[in-house]
Amino acid sequence: MEILKSIYEVAWFILLIAGGVAVLEGYLYSHFKFYRKPLFEVSALIVFPLLGLLALKTFGLAAPGSYSWLAVSEVLILLFFRFAVKGRHTVPFMLLAPAFVGLALLLVYPFVFEVYLSFHDLKLTTIMMWKNTGTLPFAGISQYVKVFTTSPLSEITFWALLGRTLVWTFSNVFFHVTGGFILALMLNNQIRFKGIYRTLLVIPWAMPQVVAVLAMRGEFHATNGFVNIIITKLLDTLPFLGSLGVAPVQWLSDYPLLTCTLINVWLGIPFMMVVILGGLQSISSSYYDAADIDGASYLQKLRYITLPLIRPVLMPAVTLGTVWTFNNINVIYLVTGQAGGTEQADILVSALYKAAFTYNRYSYSAAFAIVVFAMLFFFSVFYLKTFDAAKDER
Repeated sequence: MEILKSIYEVAWFILLIAGGVAVLEGYLYSHFKFYRKPLFEVSALIVFPLLGLLALKTFGLAAPGSYSWLAVSEVLILLFFRFAVKGRHTVPFMLLAPAFVGLALLLVYPFVFEVYLSFHDLKLTTIMMWKNTGTLPFAGISQYVKVFTTSPLSEITFWALLGRTLVWTFSNVFFHVTGGFILALMLNNQIRFKGIYRTLLVIPWAMPQVVAVLAMRGEFHATNGFVNIIITKLLDTLPFLGSLGVAPVQWLSDYPLLTCTLINVWLGIPFMMVVILGGLQSISSSYYDAADIDGASYLQKLRYITLPLIRPVLMPAVTLGTVWTFNNINVIYLVTGQAGGTEQADILVSALYKAAFTYNRYSYSAAFAIVVFAMLFFFSVFYLKTFDAAKDER
């Protein structure tokens, strides 16, 4: 019965989405077909807002003033079709509309609501007010001030978390790029079983991240983990390593951030390897042939041919990898079991998660999220502009 219930829920969801798309396409088609007819404009201003209000009431989403907002929206849409579209580009608009509405519901609305929360005060003491009245106390920029002046957790400040996050991001991206570049250079040569090697190296990145992280977490277990077993075997074979301080350790409790870093480096190298390998294979062999004729060494070819030509591929990948790593809560959450536990491995996004869902500081967390978003946005813009400027100089 549970299986049938799940199938029914999935089928109902599919039908709901299909019905929504059909309604949207019919709505657009009517505007494309009849936008010039005066009677259509009058009827559209009456009928479509009423139908929209009925739909909102059906799903329990209607609020005071909903009809006015729907009527104003319909006026703007009618003006858009009359003076901007003018019956042109019917097929492109109708093909793009479902994706645009889906993105607006999944991305734009949550972001706007996040901004709204960041300027108000939603917490356990005000959540019932919001539920009963739909309003929240206005807080101005006080939530943003608290982000920089108060601790999101109990043992570490925002600035310490920022420093730790920068170290975490730099170390991970550095080893991702370095390891991926070395492996890509090796796989770019004419070697036997290259396809098999490439497939095996991509497995950590290709498999579901939850499975990969939990599998690697077990390898750092204090007694039965592969890492400590290897260290013990090395000490049996090379006893002098003990005098250098080499010994099995409690990885998950004593070095949680280092453990997370090692696991994340293992997960991220395959992605960089694939990206860089694609860039290496796009470089014409004529450059290397000319360099061989001139007597260039391997390092000279690497410096003057490979690195400059791989840069247009590498820079966007580094930017993407930086944003991913900066926001990577998955590895830290799965390795350390973040439910309010150890704060030794927390970075900004894991502290943000705890502030919202462990300490129930919702508006503070919304402001925190906007700050993190702004940091990453400006970093990406600056990094890409710097890259474009370097290309123009060349």
